[in-house]
Amino acid sequence: MTCTGLSRTVTALNDEWSTLADEPAPLSWRAVPALPLGTLGDVLAGVRSAPDTVLLALLGLQAEGDALAGRVVVQAMLPKMILMAVRDDGADVDDYLAALWVRVATYPVARRPRRVAANLALDTLKSVKATRPRAVMALPGGPVPDPLADATTVLDAGVRLGAIDGLTRRTLEVVYVDGRSSSAAGAVLGMSAETVRWRCSKGVRALRAVAHELTDLLAG
Repeated sequence: MTCTGLSRTVTALNDEWSTLADEPAPLSWRAVPALPLGTLGDVLAGVRSAPDTVLLALLGLQAEGDALAGRVVVQAMLPKMILMAVRDDGADVDDYLAALWVRVATYPVARRPRRVAANLALDTLKSVKATRPRAVMALPGGPVPDPLADATTVLDAGVRLGAIDGLTRRTLEVVYVDGRSSSAAGAVLGMSAETVRWRCSKGVRALRAVAHELTDLLAG
């Protein structure tokens, strides 16, 4: 991971958070006993003092469509994402943050109420590792089913909902399903690596914004 990539991403998130931190938490959050009262900065501080309780409450709100709650979770996890990216020669912080957003949007609150931060970090790491090219394994009964096959279903659903367009869907598929790096994906798609990363980031945010609708559509 390059220092430039780290600086741009983290600076943008922290600049946004510096504006958000002093904002009062939404009134609707007062109905959630686990969340501290006060500003969004107070809620973030609450994550440090009672991580499972506060993170789980925020993820529950995110599951109900509250993107701001998910944003607080991402800010809480940001230092860990930076550390993981620094230790990874094959991915940068953008890759980790994109994967984290998906984990935040789809975290199974009822099923995994403990060690929430560790679960998010491990799930994110697995997602990043899974996007890398891997050898195709074969068994006597046929090829091993692709563990990322469901990703294409999600992408198709995103297009059907109008959350992403065809080019964004294709970009996400080339990177997250085919396992190509930003540079390699750019060569396939006829765009720069920077444009690939931008389109992936934008596409993931768009899918995160309609996570509830995606869940309903896929369930039906």
